[in-house]
Amino acid sequence: MKKLLLCLGAVSLVSVLYALDAFGHGGNYRGPSGQVPPTGRTPNDPTPPPTPGGGGTTGGGTTGGTTPTPGFAPTPGGPVGPRGGAVPRGTTPGGRGRRAAAEGYERWEFWWEYNKEPFLNLKNRINRSNAPASGSSDFFLGSADKDNAQNTEKVTDRQIRDVLIPGLVAACDDKFFDVRAAAVIGLGKTREKSTIPTIMKLLADSDKQVRESAALALGILGDKDVVPTLLALMQETSEGKKLTANGLLTRTRAFAAIGLGLVKDEATIQPLLAQIHADEKQKDVPICAALALGIMGETARPALPELLKIAKNTKNDDFLRGHVVSAIAKIGDAGVIPDLHDFLKDDSQHVMRSAVIGLGLRADAEDSKSISLLVDVVEKGRDVQAKNWALISLGRIGGTAARKALLTALDKEQRSTQAFAALGLAIAGNKAKDSTDGKYVHEKLNDVKDPSVRGAMAISLGILEFKAAEQDLKGILNGGGSPDLRGYAAVSLGLMRATLAQPDIKAVLKEKGDPDLQRSAATGLGLMGDREAVPILIDIMRTASTEFVISSAALALGFIGEASAVPGLLAFVKDTKTADLARANATSALGVIGDARDLPPLSTLSVDINYRALVDALQELLSIV
Repeated sequence: MKKLLLCLGAVSLVSVLYALDAFGHGGNYRGPSGQVPPTGRTPNDPTPPPTPGGGGTTGGGTTGGTTPTPGFAPTPGGPVGPRGGAVPRGTTPGGRGRRAAAEGYERWEFWWEYNKEPFLNLKNRINRSNAPASGSSDFFLGSADKDNAQNTEKVTDRQIRDVLIPGLVAACDDKFFDVRAAAVIGLGKTREKSTIPTIMKLLADSDKQVRESAALALGILGDKDVVPTLLALMQETSEGKKLTANGLLTRTRAFAAIGLGLVKDEATIQPLLAQIHADEKQKDVPICAALALGIMGETARPALPELLKIAKNTKNDDFLRGHVVSAIAKIGDAGVIPDLHDFLKDDSQHVMRSAVIGLGLRADAEDSKSISLLVDVVEKGRDVQAKNWALISLGRIGGTAARKALLTALDKEQRSTQAFAALGLAIAGNKAKDSTDGKYVHEKLNDVKDPSVRGAMAISLGILEFKAAEQDLKGILNGGGSPDLRGYAAVSLGLMRATLAQPDIKAVLKEKGDPDLQRSAATGLGLMGDREAVPILIDIMRTASTEFVISSAALALGFIGEASAVPGLLAFVKDTKTADLARANATSALGVIGDARDLPPLSTLSVDINYRALVDALQELLSIV
C-alpha cells in the first residue's frame, strides 16, 4: 500500500478480511527499495529497530514504545491504489522485491520521500519552462476548438472546468472504490467550489476509505464554507454521523482534523485544541488535531501557550507530545527556541526528535547555542535517527559552525549518518546559493560503495546544482548497477538541469524491467522542462502488460503535471478493460494535474514531520500526494 518514488514491502496478516480491505486502500509508501518498513511486517521479516520511549499501551504506540503498527499493506509485489497513487517500490509482481540490508527508518530515503517536494517542485519547473509543448488545446478539448488552438504548458481553468472535473465527477460513480477515492481527492485539488456537493455525497459512500477521502478532499478544497462539516466529522456529532450514514470511524475523524488545518480558519483553533485534550483511547484524532494546528502555521499562533502546556505535561501520551512539539516549531517564531532546547532533554525520544527537527525551523546561523546543542546530538548522541535529523537541521540553519559540523560528519560518519551529512551540506549550500561543498560530496560519491549512500550523494549534488559531477552521474545512469541509484542519478541530473544528459535519460525512460526507474527518469526530464516524457509514458501505458507498469507510468504523468497527459489518462480511467488499480492510479494522476498549486497540498504535513511517531491515520495521510 504505500509509495511515491520508492518501495513497499508487506505486512502481517492478522485477518484475511482486514488484509483484503487494506489491499486497495491506496497511498504512497515512502522508503528504500526492498525495505520492509518497521510498521508493516510479516513474521519472516527481521526485527525492526525499536522506537524507544513513548506510546505506552494507551497511546500512539505499543507497549515498550516500539513503532506502532498502523494498518496493513497489500500483498508483497501486488499493485496498490491510489489516493496518493502508489505502487510498491522495487517489487515485481508475485515477488518480494529487492531486500535492503541496511538500517530501518534511519535511512535517508525515508526523509527524502517525505521532504522532497520543495526541492523538486516539478510543476513550477514545467510551467516556467520555455521548452516546446507536447500538447495543444485541440488535442485536449477536441477539434471544435481547433481555430483557437495553441500550445499549452499547464492545464487552464477552462480545461479544468470543461474536461478534467467532468471526468473526475464521472469517476466518483466508478464501481471500484479506489477509483472513487482518488477521484474525490482529485476534485478537492481543483479547488472548485461547485464540486462540494459531489464530495459531500461521497461522505456517505459504502466504502470507508472513500468516506475518509471525501473528508480530506473538503479540506484540500480549502473553502471556509466546509468548516462546519469538517468540525461535525472530527467531533463525531450527530450531524457528522448522519453525513457519513455508514459509520463515522476514527480515521475519517482524523482526516477531517487535517482538513481543518488545510483550510486555515482561525475560528477552528479552539475546537482543535479541545480535540487534543479529548480523552480517546486511540490517539489518531488528537494527534491529527495537533498536526492541523502546525499546518496552519502563524494563523494558529494564539494556540501556542496551550500547546506548550500539553507538550510539557509528561503525563500526556508521548506520541502526542512529540507531534505537539512539531506543531509548536511550525507555528512559533524564535521565541520558542528556549522551549525547544528544554525538549531536547526530554525523556521521551519522540519529543526529543521533534525538538531536533524544530530547531532547524526556528534557529539561525547566529544562534550558537542551538547549533552547539545540535552538534552535541550528532557527535555524542546514541540515537541514530536524532543524529541524522540533527544534520538536516544544521543544514537548514547554515553558517560557518554548522558547515564545519556537516563536513566533519561527511568525513567521519558512516552509512545513513554520512548520507544525511551530504544532504545537510546540500540544504545549506542551496540556501546560501553556494555550491562550493559540492566538491566534497562529489568525492564521496566516487569513494563510498554503498548504493544507498551514493544515492544520497547524487541527490545532494543535484540540490547543489554541482554540474562538475555531471559526467560521473551520467556514468551511474548508464551503468548496470542498482536501479535505485540510477534513478537518483536521473533525478540529480534533472535538478542541475544537465540538458546534455536528456538523451541518456530518455533512453532509460524507454527501458523495460523497472517501472520505478522509469518514473525517476520521467522526473528527471520533468525537472528540465522536457515534455517529451509525456508521449513516451502514454505509450508505455498503452503497451504495458502489467498494471504495475501502467500504474507507475500514470503516476509519473501526474507528477510532471503536463496538460497533454490528460486525454490519455482519461481514456485509461474510462476503459473498464484496464485493471482496476491501474485505473485508480490514472485517476490519482488526473487529480495531481488538476491542482494549480506548485506543491501537493499535503506536503505541508509531510515536510519536517516526525515520521517515527506514526499512528494509523497519520501513516495513511502521509501516503497521499
